Amino acid sequence: MRLKVSVLADGTILVEGKPATFEELDASLAQTKEAKGQVWYHRQAAQGEPPPAAKQVVQRVIALKLPISISSKPDFSDWVDAKGVSHPRNAPPAAEVYMPKVGERTGMEAYFAKVRSTAAGTGAGDGLVIVKPDRTLMVMPRLAESEQLKKMAESVKKMVPATTQRNIAVIGFTVFDAGPEGVSGLAEVGKAIPFLGMLVGFSYIGHAVWIFEGHESALAEGCRDADILMVDSAMRPFLEQGWDAKAAAVMRNVNILIHNRANFSLAAIRKVGTDAGKIEFGE
Repeated sequence: MRLKVSVLADGTILVEGKPATFEELDASLAQTKEAKGQVWYHRQAAQGEPPPAAKQVVQRVIALKLPISISSKPDFSDWVDAKGVSHPRNAPPAAEVYMPKVGERTGMEAYFAKVRSTAAGTGAGDGLVIVKPDRTLMVMPRLAESEQLKKMAESVKKMVPATTQRNIAVIGFTVFDAGPEGVSGLAEVGKAIPFLGMLVGFSYIGHAVWIFEGHESALAEGCRDADILMVDSAMRPFLEQGWDAKAAAVMRNVNILIHNRANFSLAAIRKVGTDAGKIEFGE
């Protein structure tokens, strides 16, 4: 769910394009919070002094700990990063990504231990593991060596060197369309997980990579012993409150990165070390 909120230069508040009182805004924000959504915010005449209403709107959003995305355009067709740079919004519509209903099962600790083992293994049945909502596993074997993969490998090695095998947990959208033959292939999976190519590269150079949806029933075990947790920005709004702390408590190295669908960038919200431009490990 995405709630569009604007504040005009005269202090008028618009919620989904319609004038609203603070009471009406609070009700909409509460609904957004309940739906684990986010706020898209635009302020008219943003270069000038903000009207009191603008400050109150932002304070309300912060108080509810709602994710907020700033737009410089009244139609919300862009988003503004921390440096004030505008980027076009080209992520898939919200309706295409959601927290799927997951199958209930016991023994999640043993289940994800198997997932990690399969992701770390080098046998014929091992490779990148996708945990589907029904808790079946889709394994993508490590690809055979090729010139194209060698070039990709050099790129991902700069991010995570291959000298030590690392556990890379990924929260992504794991509901795939069926391909021409009725099964999901690389194209269908890549459509649901736009940064799949990078993940395949990590697996190719020997890291253990597994992907799951981040449902609260699986979050802790799905992140256990991870050196890196990568989260699809489209899935972040659907994660439970305090998800990052819950994940950090069970990770081996607390490197939590958000992959932004809009510009294919990675941003760390928690990390080991102080070098902002480098993924580091404590062991």
